[in-house]
This record gives sequence, C-alpha cells and structure tokens, in this order.
Amino acid sequence: MILPLVFIFLAFMADRLTKLWAAQFLAANGTTQVHALLTIREMYNRGIALGLFQGIGPIVGWLTVFVVLGMAVYMARLPREQWLARLGLAILIGGALGNLVDRVFVGQVLDFIETPLRPGIFNVADVMIYLGLGLMLAGSFWQKEKREDVMRDT
Repeated sequence: MILPLVFIFLAFMADRLTKLWAAQFLAANGTTQVHALLTIREMYNRGIALGLFQGIGPIVGWLTVFVVLGMAVYMARLPREQWLARLGLAILIGGALGNLVDRVFVGQVLDFIETPLRPGIFNVADVMIYLGLGLMLAGSFWQKEKREDVMRDT
C-alpha cells in the first residue's frame, strides 16, 4: 500500500512546485510564449474544470474532500492485481489534492499552461487528474480482461 502513497505524494508535489515556480516566473516575466505549442500565462480559476461555474470554487473544494476520501477508500480496497488502476487512482488523487489546496485555502486555482492543442488554460494538477483517470480506466479494462481469461481457464 506504500507505493500508491508515493505516487499521490509525487503528483501532489509536482503540482505544488510547478505552481510555485509559475507564480514566481509570471511575476517576473509576465506571459511568455516558450514555443509555438506552449505559452505560460497567468489565469485564476474560481470555478471548476474548464472554468465553468466561476465563484463556486470553495464549495467545490469542500466537496472534493469527500470525493478524494471515497477514491482513497476505493483504491485501498482494489486487489493488488489491479495495480494499474491503483496507480491511476493515486495519480488522480494527488492531482485533485493539488487543486484542492488552492480552492480551500486561496479560493481559486492558478492555471498557467496554454497550448493550441487543447482549449483553455490548465495546470499540472489537471494533467495528473487526466493521466490518472486514463491509467485507471485502462487498468480497469485491461486487468478485467486478464481476470476473465484466468476465470475461463479454471
């Protein structure tokens, strides 16, 4: 059970450290186009994903506490064989915790990554949430098929 905790911590710290860096960088340099595919731009999100429902960030933050606790319980109950789903949940939880800290303690989330490859501005926590969700779903489908193959062979 220690490995998922390590990934939660790593995803959380990746978000916190990049937000700290971005805040300092943007204060000193302002909006900066690093490459045609990457711009560092300051934007604060007081709502939920993709900037929807502006102003309800603190409410969403407190609701996120319960969702994260539920995901953590679910992750702990997953069989060891579902390691990919557990890994995905750990990364997702770490990302959610990164944005949760901002929502609860600041009332808004710093978004700073802009790319023409996707609409909107986002942060590393958002990347972790999507990566974790993808890994969790892949693990659920892939490892489910493995379990069904084993059950058919017996």
